[in-house]
Amino acid sequence: MDYSKYIELGFERLDMNDSVEFRQTGYYGFSLEKKIGNKQLIGVSSGCLDKPLLYIPKKGKETYHIIPITDECCLDLCNNFKK
Repeated sequence: MDYSKYIELGFERLDMNDSVEFRQTGYYGFSLEKKIGNKQLIGVSSGCLDKPLLYIPKKGKETYHIIPITDECCLDLCNNFKK
């Protein structure tokens, strides 16, 4: 999916100050995130807009299960959890 479609779906842009990415690409990069339900979220980064990831919190921990999903799955999740 392209950037404008993520924005249309309600993703929020978070600019990063990533010096490693800057050395590699000449820019600092960004991520796009959208909350799904109460705790899950979908995220993509500027270098991987074609690879959305579903983040599900692990029970009792401050870490996440990180699951690659398809664009179709991303669209379905966004449309099923519209605010």
